[in-house]
Amino acid sequence: MNNSQSKKLGLTGAIFLIVSSLAGSGVIALPQQLAAIGSITLVSFILVTIGSLSLTLVYVRAGQRFKDPSPTALSAYVNPLLGAKSGFFYVYSNLISNVSILIAGLGYLAFFIPSLNNPLILGITVIVLIWLFVLMSLRGAGVITQVVSISVILLLISVIITATLGWLDFDPALFAKNWNVSGESSGRAIISGFAILIFSFVGVETVATNHEHIKNPSRNVPIATIVGFIVVAIIYIASTTVIEGMFPDKKIVAAPASFALSMQEIFSSRIVGDVVSAVMAVACIASFLVWNLSSASAAKTSADQGFLPKAYSYTNRFGINSKGLVINGIIMTVVELILMMLGSNIKAAFNITVTISVLLLLFPYFWSGIALVKKDRQEGKKSVVNIVIVFISSVFLLSAFAAATLNELWLVMVLVMVVLAAYGLFFTPKERQKS
Repeated sequence: MNNSQSKKLGLTGAIFLIVSSLAGSGVIALPQQLAAIGSITLVSFILVTIGSLSLTLVYVRAGQRFKDPSPTALSAYVNPLLGAKSGFFYVYSNLISNVSILIAGLGYLAFFIPSLNNPLILGITVIVLIWLFVLMSLRGAGVITQVVSISVILLLISVIITATLGWLDFDPALFAKNWNVSGESSGRAIISGFAILIFSFVGVETVATNHEHIKNPSRNVPIATIVGFIVVAIIYIASTTVIEGMFPDKKIVAAPASFALSMQEIFSSRIVGDVVSAVMAVACIASFLVWNLSSASAAKTSADQGFLPKAYSYTNRFGINSKGLVINGIIMTVVELILMMLGSNIKAAFNITVTISVLLLLFPYFWSGIALVKKDRQEGKKSVVNIVIVFISSVFLLSAFAAATLNELWLVMVLVMVVLAAYGLFFTPKERQKS
């Protein structure tokens, strides 16, 4: 018992878990994406932070009420069919975001290899990395998880230095000049930054869904989740805001390695910029291995419940669901081939994959809040706090659809229709079909 407890994370470890989950690959491409809209995205950031905090609180409260507070399980609590759809949305939105993680990492390598901005070279590189990591994953994460942990820490150090020392090079006049360069109205500009900002907060459920690995979860999970979220939000807002006052918007947009640019400016050293680029590229690309294993694990959970093909349930002698990894590798390859056909460079490819993955993820996130309200109703409880946080998070999630372009919305609609058709044809439980 003591040995089991010693392997669990305490409060500090739980806080680091959510900070590293949220502040890893999610932050490194933010400045470039937001700069295309302008420093007005500071308002977007504040609104998204409030909405994401409400969503975070949904999972904190759900973790106290449900044995399994994962988005798929909460959706299944609302309705088994919603749980099935959620399994599709949650797994495949993560696969699309996995592609964006690789693209973000390669954006920092483009600091050294400019040819990576060529859609063909970028696409081939992404596909090679996908299958390299699939093969490496077949025996487990191993030493790569240590590389991820070390590189993420170094990544965070670079972001925190930018968020603090960067203010010495901050120019309020330049920040004001960069305010709205989108050509859109202020309201539209503010909303247009929602999708990319939501992506940066994806993973708010990390600690709640891993409560069995946390010491004294009833106390530590809520504290770690909220403290970790606030720490990440402060780092995000401070670091992206200061960059908007350090460089003209066009220079930020043209630089995928935004934090390498800021560190180079802060220390007046190209060498520092090169080192930061290398570290962030390694952190982002290596984290793909962990997220890929996580996606396969989530797929296995859904497959065990009959929501995904049984192949996802298979595990090899190393305890890895190898068939699921291969299936996911094929899906991610198809996603990248589509990006290649669209002629997407790093910035465009990252924006497309992030937007689509976020829009798909909004479904299980939304249903999670509904599950919390349903739990209260069934138990005869009237929690004003739950109603408020679910209402705010729901308005926030629904408003994110306004950030998408018409083409992106059409693509999401097609994906949703395909998901429902596939489930209805192949994965509906037999007893439900008989009825």
